[in-house]
Amino acid sequence: MTCSGMKKHCRWWLFAGLWGLSLVQHPLLASQNISSPEPAGEGNFEAYLSGLRERALNGDPAAARELSVHYDVEGNAAETSKWMSEYVSLAEKRANNGDVDSMLDLGKLFYTGSRLYPKNLERARYWFTRAADSGNAAAQYQVAVMASQGAGGPKDEATAALYYKKSLQTWKKEADDGDSKAALWAALVYERKLVPDSSPEKSVPYLLQAAESGNLTAQGLLAFKYRDGLGVPQDAAKAVEWFEKAASRKDLGAVMELGIMFRDGKYLPPDREKAFHWFEKGAEWKDPYSMAALADMLLEGTPSAEQAARALALYREAAAAGYFPAALKAAELLQNGKGGELDADEAYRLLRRVADATGDPKAMYMLAQVYYTRGDEAQGDSLMKASAQAAYLPAMNRMARLHLLPDSSLPWNPVLSYYYWNQAGEMGDEKAASAAFWLLWGGSGIFLLAIFIIVWRFQRFAARRLAEQQKQEREASDDA
Repeated sequence: MTCSGMKKHCRWWLFAGLWGLSLVQHPLLASQNISSPEPAGEGNFEAYLSGLRERALNGDPAAARELSVHYDVEGNAAETSKWMSEYVSLAEKRANNGDVDSMLDLGKLFYTGSRLYPKNLERARYWFTRAADSGNAAAQYQVAVMASQGAGGPKDEATAALYYKKSLQTWKKEADDGDSKAALWAALVYERKLVPDSSPEKSVPYLLQAAESGNLTAQGLLAFKYRDGLGVPQDAAKAVEWFEKAASRKDLGAVMELGIMFRDGKYLPPDREKAFHWFEKGAEWKDPYSMAALADMLLEGTPSAEQAARALALYREAAAAGYFPAALKAAELLQNGKGGELDADEAYRLLRRVADATGDPKAMYMLAQVYYTRGDEAQGDSLMKASAQAAYLPAMNRMARLHLLPDSSLPWNPVLSYYYWNQAGEMGDEKAASAAFWLLWGGSGIFLLAIFIIVWRFQRFAARRLAEQQKQEREASDDA
């Protein structure tokens, strides 16, 4: 796993859910699946259902919703539809009587849709607007997002700006009253520059409030700001302090970021022991990225047989958790035996899974090598070509050679060879650039020599023909 890949993961862990969520939704939309009914004690389920029906008939929308879920699980479509419609009817009745929570529930339902009820962005925007105009910050934010995207109604930047401003004002007021989540969202509005005069500096007091209240996301964001000097003076020690606070509560993104900081030494002096500690901690908590990073460290230098075997085990576990770069590393170890095992079949399965799931060019290249070893040149050539077209340098070089080799399964084509080597050279491969140069000029020389020989032979042929004609004409003249 590369350093850049690790960093990408960590930013994803602390940012992607947050930033992605803030692009289209507030936490009010974070859980959209209608929950399953609460379990009842053994032997009491019928009584539990009877109680739900009684509550629903007395106007409780939550009970009607739970009944719809129950009948959906049973496969009873008629009862599912009946109780889902009843839920919407009861929720709308409460919402029309001014219940903001019901407005939000309806907005969420229509915004996301489900198997139990169709998506309807127009109705979602209507109910979010009702809740927003009742002073709910989450709904105000959601209306702004939908207006800026033109979701559920016309795209209206003025309306979006108005509701972003309203959401910020509401969250700031709630933050002043001690609400740490409101403080976080006020900070995010400033960070995303959703209101005029936004700046990284303005988000800091609110991030600090949320972080000091124990909000993990705020702690991670504040750590990044100190690490990179965004709105605050750059301070690696404070970044480590905030990452450690989040890591102590099993925030895996913070754990990974600590490992990377101490391993790479970009922001503070490198400390391999501390890096190993944090990757080890992440691996204990079953974080696949930490497992792969720990395995990478175990293989540094000249690893012992025990270290190599553990690295393979970690790569396998990370791969099983769906981390594809670890699957590639495991496949490599299984192919070359450096992890203490040789298992071509398992390596093939890992490579096949990665190639099929992601189209990763390195996986396709390695898989092509497997097919060549098995004598299946058609499959090998197909994968090698796909890898080369995805700009994987080893595959580009291999394709260039294959198109020049006389006994290759690919047709002889120096033009394609030049193309692959030239492209690889433009990507920084000096050997490929040199090969392209010599192929071009060497090929040009051969081409010119061939033309010279053809022209020379043609001239000789023409001269002989002319001499023969002249001889025949002289003989004819003598006879006359």
